[in-house]
Amino acid sequence: MISTASLTVHELGDAEAVGTLVLLHGLTDSGLCWPDAVRRWGPSYRLFAVDFRGHGTSPRFTRAQLEADPGDLLLADTVGLVEDVVQLTGSPVVLVAHSMGAGLAGAAAALRPDLVRAAVLEEPAWGIRRDEAEVQRLALERTAWVQEFRDDLSAAMARGLVENPTWPVAELDPWARSKQQADSGFLARGVAWPSLPWDEFARRIAVPTLVVTGDREVIVGERTRADIAALANSHLEVAVVPGAGHCVRRDRGEEFHALVDPWLAKTAA
Repeated sequence: MISTASLTVHELGDAEAVGTLVLLHGLTDSGLCWPDAVRRWGPSYRLFAVDFRGHGTSPRFTRAQLEADPGDLLLADTVGLVEDVVQLTGSPVVLVAHSMGAGLAGAAAALRPDLVRAAVLEEPAWGIRRDEAEVQRLALERTAWVQEFRDDLSAAMARGLVENPTWPVAELDPWARSKQQADSGFLARGVAWPSLPWDEFARRIAVPTLVVTGDREVIVGERTRADIAALANSHLEVAVVPGAGHCVRRDRGEEFHALVDPWLAKTAA
């Protein structure tokens, strides 16, 4: 059983499969926010999808944890989770992650290459500054956004459908409901990534790592891609999916899987 910090971990897919994927969601999502990916990957892989601390049905952050550094605690949770899964399955795993989760996955891959076989980082939270103004901006923006889902879930889901017409229908309900579960105190703190700068982790990654981004309102835009290239880390591969925004997998599902699935087949077994 997975027991890291009493986090909720959803065990999915084929329990007898050789390859194991650990799915790490983004800020305000949960471990149930992968239904289309589970449909595609479930027959071929054993899947573990976590609810990060402060998300889904996992424990909330304590006041002391928020006052310390929630980003570093999330990283410790991530490493602990991967340790547990590797102990259970008996072999290193592939991390597949989005946004906040992808930033944490990249850090975990850098710190524990003995546990991580490879990583797919969809729009990792790289290049985001930790200065106070940026932290407060993100805190206010995310807190106000999730409140819309708490005030009127049906209306928020309807807006989501209009704003994201290419998303698989199965993704909308868990995506919307996860916003109601997000820890308000954590969102108000505004820190969801480790204290060490992202490039310090990215430079140290020594396992095959595919960074997937889009070309429409993304975190890993041209400037961040140039910063990644400047690291000259041969283990990092960057791919841009045309027409995709921050949620690449949902925005352009067929294109995302045409890129990622063959890559996984080569690295996950």
